[in-house]
Amino acid sequence: MINLCQCSTAFGIDARNLNIALMQPEMEDHMESLGNIGALVGGLGVLVSAIFVGVQIRVANKLARADSQRHTRHAWQEALFYLSDNGKAVRKFLHNYEETGPDDQFKAAHALIAMGNHLDLLLKLESEGLESQDNIRFMSDAFVGLVSTRGGIKFWKDMASIELFGDDLLKHVESRLSMITVPNNDLPNILPWLRPDTDWPTI
Repeated sequence: MINLCQCSTAFGIDARNLNIALMQPEMEDHMESLGNIGALVGGLGVLVSAIFVGVQIRVANKLARADSQRHTRHAWQEALFYLSDNGKAVRKFLHNYEETGPDDQFKAAHALIAMGNHLDLLLKLESEGLESQDNIRFMSDAFVGLVSTRGGIKFWKDMASIELFGDDLLKHVESRLSMITVPNNDLPNILPWLRPDTDWPTI
């Protein structure tokens, strides 16, 4: 029996070249398999990277929201401290806006304008997903409640007529006021710390 090497020698073909030629299809299949594995690994890498970036974005959004809410609560607390420090002026203002003296008007107007601008900011943050609806509801109830009083509604109409506040706040408050009785004379009964002094004239 003539072996492969003898046949190749007889026909003048180098045995090494013959072996390479015979192994070439197998090598091509092997390389194609490696290429497919490489493509699969690369695709998995892209997927893992996308998931990682998505997780990072989600965490960053949560941190931004938490930071925004922390600053929101701090600013709101400062507004409440101001209201407390100027309680009598604010109560006079809400009871009878037009008869309140200029100094007390200025103090109360400052408090309400600050609260209104703050609420306007919260509404904008909520539209971007950076503020929660329950926080908006609480602060909206507080502000709308104050401007729905006998003095508060006159102040609100004066400020709205010159568009002192942002569009988001104007639309929001007008929508809320349209759903309640204005002026809201029951609010001082619900929140007794807003009651007028007994020596104040009743209207």
